[in-house]
Amino acid sequence: MTKTILVAQGQSLQVQLWKLVLESQRHSVLLTSPHMNLLEVAKVQPLDLMVVDMTTGLFNPYAFCRDCHSQLPDTPVILTHHARRHIEPAERRWAIYQGAAEVIPGLAAASDILDSLDRIYKAAKWSLPIDTDALYTVLEQAGLMPGEPNPVPSPTAPPQTAIQTPTAPPQSVKSEEPTEAKSSAPQVKYRLMYRGRPVN
Repeated sequence: MTKTILVAQGQSLQVQLWKLVLESQRHSVLLTSPHMNLLEVAKVQPLDLMVVDMTTGLFNPYAFCRDCHSQLPDTPVILTHHARRHIEPAERRWAIYQGAAEVIPGLAAASDILDSLDRIYKAAKWSLPIDTDALYTVLEQAGLMPGEPNPVPSPTAPPQTAIQTPTAPPQSVKSEEPTEAKSSAPQVKYRLMYRGRPVN
């Protein structure tokens, strides 16, 4: 079932990502600027959800959530924080207490995007399934699916080999010690100590 979602984001990259992700799930996405009076926009256009950037500094996101909760109780508000990858539990509890349905980081890696969608659906109490095939298709087309997990192990591998290489010189040191022993000590003493065999 198609939902109508208002997206108000301060960063153009976040605007594009939210539009891409939500439209992949066949939702109708309305884009607007955080400069607008979002409450008035929501009153004019019936909405199923609002995804609002709380970091623009153009309005008090908690006051906005209180107003929406009192005037539009059936329209959940998802607050996003594009610069933070982790939302503190206390901040999340406070936002929900103020009327937000959920607080999530901005969209980034593919795994984060799937988790964000799942959290939004649960917060909005939607029983809709997430079309992961459609989601991963659009993310792959946007160049987000390769992700960073593959490049990460490769830079960490060379330092391990570099650390192991300095352990090679002690072999050459050991090989030099017998030669010095042969040149400085008589061969008779060396034969007496060789493998613990007494030589007459």
